[in-house]
Amino acid sequence: MSVAVPPVVPSIGLEVHCQLKTQTKMFCGCPVTHSQSPNTAVCSICLGDPGVLPVLNDTAVRLAVRAGVALGCTVHQGSTFARKHYWYPDTPKGYQITQHERPLCSDGGLHIETMAGRKRISIERIHLEEDAGKLIHAADHSLVDFNRCGTPLIEIVGRPDLHSADEAEAYLRMLHRVLVHAQVTDGSMEKGQFRVDANVSVSGVPGQLGPRVELKNINSFRFVRKAIDHEVERQTRIAEAGGAVVQATRGWNGSGTDRLRTKDSEAEYRYCVEPDLGAIFGVDADMVEAERVLEGVPLDVWLLREDTDRHARLRQDHGLSASDASALLSDEVLCQLFEDSVAIGVNPREMVKWVRGPIARWRNEYPNQQMCITPSAACSLASMVEQGTITREVGRSLVAELCGEGGDPERMVAQRSLERMDDDTALRAAVDGMLRDHPREVQRYKQGRTRVLGFFIGLIMRQFDERMDARKVRFVVLKALEDVVSIGGSEESD
Repeated sequence: MSVAVPPVVPSIGLEVHCQLKTQTKMFCGCPVTHSQSPNTAVCSICLGDPGVLPVLNDTAVRLAVRAGVALGCTVHQGSTFARKHYWYPDTPKGYQITQHERPLCSDGGLHIETMAGRKRISIERIHLEEDAGKLIHAADHSLVDFNRCGTPLIEIVGRPDLHSADEAEAYLRMLHRVLVHAQVTDGSMEKGQFRVDANVSVSGVPGQLGPRVELKNINSFRFVRKAIDHEVERQTRIAEAGGAVVQATRGWNGSGTDRLRTKDSEAEYRYCVEPDLGAIFGVDADMVEAERVLEGVPLDVWLLREDTDRHARLRQDHGLSASDASALLSDEVLCQLFEDSVAIGVNPREMVKWVRGPIARWRNEYPNQQMCITPSAACSLASMVEQGTITREVGRSLVAELCGEGGDPERMVAQRSLERMDDDTALRAAVDGMLRDHPREVQRYKQGRTRVLGFFIGLIMRQFDERMDARKVRFVVLKALEDVVSIGGSEESD
């Protein structure tokens, strides 16, 4: 009698490093910068010179407290700093100032919507720490830019309550939304202001975690989902083959994970109390300030309630389907673009096709690039297509440029002569010539291989630079092919 093998269940815990919205660094007066020349926004404190003393940034504490209140955490008086030792070139002191045994915030939670309903994900702790520098790798050497050293961060450590990549992505999107809405951070992922480490393990024993693999420094929601899916599949394959998963740190390369090093244990970091910084007191005033500026506490529950109302308004005011409204609400940038474009005057049902279609695809393809298309440009593009000024295909060809670089679609169309063509005589002549030039493909169509129709339509569309209406091209090509088939059939019957 065979014994049923329990299914392998993944457990995922996320650690999020979030850059706080401050003008200066955590322990000195150097500016927080993203674009300044390398190693120009540094001082003796950033670089860990002997004899210097750190001074805590009060704004960083206030924003960290606000994050804790927004996420329903307990905020502690008397939290302390520690030194976390490791020897990397981007850490000039040989240690990072962080919090260890007594973090600023603990025991919070974040709610997400899943297929099974609303789910609460526990947050173990939120602690303050400083960022490291940035390594720049060349072919045969590496350079270090210390400008980022000392930038104020909070690390939000979630418990392993997530059991799929979809849940992990939903958690990150809601966490990002809460922290940006609370003005704790700007949250720019392309600037490294919201970075994710994913701890993934699989186990066939209910309630028991397997060896943990940490996926480091992932900076897009889509990549987090793909990296977790890949790692779960990799560990499951090892476990089902009877092998042992090695606890390690791995990096996501865009298509898979690469082993970086074996996972460091807590003892290897040699944590000790930071002797140059005292405990943090006086957070009661920061908590009062947080409750005053936040619309609701915890903020995620308030936002979810707002989503329900907003979903109803999108459907009622703009005639959207439930799926369209839900898709827009899942991405605040796209939702805002849609609402701002519709406010200008474009047909909402036409606009949602563009936002959910080519614009959303561009965002998925370039997750770390800022989207430059403006509501007026999106409105103009959709209106020109709806009015027949340009074809939908020309509009789609302009989306990538508008999203990546911005611009005025009306000017682009005029300068490049992209207006729609309605020359029926030229179209019929082009189709007749194409069929004469491709007798083999015509024969395949006669034999019932109708998928070759797309080949013919594509040739004609490219010949006219996508300026012919695709539906008209399809109609004319089909009519010409039917005539050819009819003529061929009568010849064969004779």
